Amino acid sequence: MKKLIVVAVVLGFSQFWSNVGKAANLLERDGAYEINWSTGKVRFYGVGQWAKTEDSMRAAEQRAWADGLQLAERNLPIILSNRLGHGHKITSEKLSKLAQATVSVSTTYFGDSRVKVILEAPLEKILPQLVAASDQNISNIKSSAVVIQLPQGSKPSAIVRIVDESGRELANSAALAGAGAPVVKWYKTDAPNTRAASGEDFPVISGISQERGVIQISSSAWKPSFQAALASGAAAIVVR
Repeated sequence: MKKLIVVAVVLGFSQFWSNVGKAANLLERDGAYEINWSTGKVRFYGVGQWAKTEDSMRAAEQRAWADGLQLAERNLPIILSNRLGHGHKITSEKLSKLAQATVSVSTTYFGDSRVKVILEAPLEKILPQLVAASDQNISNIKSSAVVIQLPQGSKPSAIVRIVDESGRELANSAALAGAGAPVVKWYKTDAPNTRAASGEDFPVISGISQERGVIQISSSAWKPSFQAALASGAAAIVVR
């Protein structure tokens, strides 16, 4: 059986949009975890205690990192399990490579000798560990961008399935998530902009979403090239 190759470029989202406009980040919080669907990153924290016998706070910072990572390796699969999208299941109950994808956002030192670190990791590095492995390949070929507008109340998901008015599947980013492609970006109110820096207007289409991860769009409004936009992170979904 031949491998299916998806050709799309993995570029920064800023290369498709000229400015942030009226866009607002779409955030979801679940306990100690915050998913920023507009940046495609999840934040969490860890806490360590500084011992007075230690010459510096470095060891306490490392313990805080270890604390945050240990909890996140176990908790993130649970947090993300109902945010993958319709019909998709977590394949692993624990993350094994989270440390390599994690960076520190900030460190806070408290008067009672506690150290708290805010950590952040991109969903595109996490999902391949949690969803079915994919043999798809992402190549360096440009794709167009697209803005999909959804009504208020639509819920964001890491994997997006596009269907038409008859329920026929038009696109699905499940295999792309398994291949480590950037996740689709979700915004509140507006996309960063609907015009590229070059002055080109991007397509803006409307849809509805009655269940997390499934977006219904008129077949006449959808173009096959939009599948590449899902693969490259050049698709913006706006919940208005």
